[in-house]
Amino acid sequence: MKKLIIIIVTLGFLIVANILTNSNNPSLKKHTATLSEVLDLETPISSFSISINKNKINLIDDGTCYKIKSIGYCADDKKIQLFKRFLSNKVNDIYENTPENIKRLGFNSPTNNKVIVINNNKTLIMGKINQYSEIYIQQTNKIYKVNFNKDMLQTNTKEWIDKSKPIIDLAESDKFNIDINVNRNNCASIQHKNLINDKKFSALRNSFFDLYASDVKPWNMKDDDLVFTIHIKTSNNKDIIGHFNIWKEDHLVYLVKSNTPRLKFVIPNLVYDNISTYCKK
Repeated sequence: MKKLIIIIVTLGFLIVANILTNSNNPSLKKHTATLSEVLDLETPISSFSISINKNKINLIDDGTCYKIKSIGYCADDKKIQLFKRFLSNKVNDIYENTPENIKRLGFNSPTNNKVIVINNNKTLIMGKINQYSEIYIQQTNKIYKVNFNKDMLQTNTKEWIDKSKPIIDLAESDKFNIDINVNRNNCASIQHKNLINDKKFSALRNSFFDLYASDVKPWNMKDDDLVFTIHIKTSNNKDIIGHFNIWKEDHLVYLVKSNTPRLKFVIPNLVYDNISTYCKK
C-alpha cells in the first residue's frame, strides 16, 4: 500500500512539474498566440490597406463602418469580419527571417507583391499560401504561418462594397408614379394605376425593386451622351421617393442618386434596357 501511495504522489509531482514547465516555455507560448498578439497590434484597428502589385485598397473606421477611402462608401461587414478573424487566427509556426526562408516561403517573387499595412504602422508582407490554406507572413525579423482565406486578398471595390441594402428604398406595397426624362426632355409619365394594372409596365416597375449595385465608383460629373433622369413620386405627386440619373458608358450601366452625387453605382444592364424602351435619342 505504501508503495502505491509513493507511486501516486510521484506521478502527481511529475504532472505538476510538467504543467509548470510548459507554462514557462516561451517556445510553446508563441505557437498558441494569435497573429494579433505576436504582432502587438493596437486595438481597435483604425485602418488597414491591402496592396497587390500596383493595386491598392484603403479602409478606414469612421465610427459607423469601415469605409473604402477612394469612394467614401461602407465596406461589406462580412469582409471586415473575415479580416478580423485572420488577425485572431492562432500562429501555427514561426520562422527566422533568413535568406533561405525568404526564398522557400515565397517572399522573393517580383510578380506577386502582396502587402497589408495595419494602423499605418504594421507592415505585413504576404508570402505563399500552402496546400493547407496557410499563409506565410513576414513582419520585421520573423515569418509567421497562419490559417488564411484567400478571398481577403482583393483590392477592387467590387469585392469590398456593402451590398446588404438596395440602392432605392422602394417596397412592393408603395404607391408611386414614374417620370422618365431624356436629356431633360420628358418622354414618359406613368401613373401608379397603370404600373400595377397594365402588364406592359411590369418590367419597368420591377426594375426599381431590390436593385443592388455590383460596384461603386467616384463620379466626376461628366456630361454623358444619353442620360435618363428618373423621378419616382408618391401616387399623389406630392413627394419624391427617388430622383436619379441612369446612363450607359462603354459596356456598363451607371446610376447616380441625388443624395450621393459624387458616386456612381454599377447596376444591371437590364434596368437601362427597360427604361430606354420609353425614350429614344
